[in-house]
Amino acid sequence: MKRLLVYISLILILTSCFEEDKRVAPHLPGDLTVGTVELTQNYKYQVFFNLLDNETVKNNLISEWDLGFETSDSGWHVILNTSKMMLAGNSVNTNFEEVKSSSGLLMTYDKSDGNLDSTAIGNWYNWSDENPESKNYVYVIDRGTDESSNLTGKKKIVFGFDDENNYTLRFADLNGNNEQAAVIVKDTTKNFVCFSFENGVVDIEPNKANWDLLFTKYSTLLYTNDGDPYPYLVTGVLLNPYRVEAVRDSVNAFDEISLEKAESLILSPQMDIIGYEWKEYDFDNSMYTVLPEKIYVIKDTQGYYYKLRFIDYYNSTGEQGYPMFEFLRL
Repeated sequence: MKRLLVYISLILILTSCFEEDKRVAPHLPGDLTVGTVELTQNYKYQVFFNLLDNETVKNNLISEWDLGFETSDSGWHVILNTSKMMLAGNSVNTNFEEVKSSSGLLMTYDKSDGNLDSTAIGNWYNWSDENPESKNYVYVIDRGTDESSNLTGKKKIVFGFDDENNYTLRFADLNGNNEQAAVIVKDTTKNFVCFSFENGVVDIEPNKANWDLLFTKYSTLLYTNDGDPYPYLVTGVLLNPYRVEAVRDSVNAFDEISLEKAESLILSPQMDIIGYEWKEYDFDNSMYTVLPEKIYVIKDTQGYYYKLRFIDYYNSTGEQGYPMFEFLRL
C-alpha cells in the first residue's frame, strides 16, 4: 500500500507541472460563417481577429510600435515589428558612445515562424546563479518603413534588467542625440508588451486569450530560381502564439472535413503556417487570385476546431487588401 501511495503521489506531482490541455464541452457544429478584415489597399493596418465571435478585436497602424518584449515569467526575448521590414544587428561593443553606425554589422530579420530562439536580437543576456544578466551589448535597430513606405531611421539600444519583471532600455539616435531611458514592465495578459521609440510603451496586442489570427504584413525569406534566399514583405495571416495551432489540409475537400478528421490531424503552433500563399499574383491581369482549394484547420485559444478557406481579397469597390474567408466551427 505504501508503494501505491508513493506512486500516486509522484504522478500527481509530475502532472501538476504541466498546463492541462484546453478542453471544450461537447457542442454542435457552428454555421458556415463569412469573415472579412480591412487591411486597406496599402496594408497599413495590423488586425487581430477572433474566430469564435467573428470579429476584429483590435487593429493598429503598422508604424505604431517597434519592439515587442516577451512577458512569460522566464522569457526575455525581444522581437521586431516585422510589418515594417525591421532589422537588428549586434555591435558586440559595450561602449554606448562608440557605436555610431551599422557599417560592418550583420543586420538580420526575425524569422516569420515565430521561433523565439532565432530572433534578430537573440540572446542579449547570460544566466548567472539562475538569474539573467545583460551582456550590455549595443544593438543597432533599423526601424524599416512606415505605412507610407517612408524610412523611419535607425537607433542604438542597450537592453537590461530592473528586476525579475522589468526590462530597462537605454537608446538614442546613432549620432548620440535624443538619448533616453525606459522601463518595460511585463504584462502576462499579453504575449508581448510593445514599445515605440517615440511614444514608449503602447497598447497594441489585445489580451492573448481574446484573439486567434493576426492579419498583417510581415517580412519573410523568399528564394530566387537559383535557390538564393532574399528577404521580402508579404501580406498574410499569423497565429496567436498562445494556444492557437493550425495545419493545411491538402487531402480532404472543405465539405468533407469533420471534427473527427480535424482531431486526427497534426496541428502546429508555427506562426506563419497559414501565411500568405492562399493567394497568388496574376501578372497578366495585375491582380491577386485567391486559392479556395487551400484549406486550413485551426484550433483556437478556447480549444475549438475550425475549417477555413479564403474566398476573396477585394472589397465591393475593387480595392485589394480586404481578405474575405469562410469558416465553420466543427
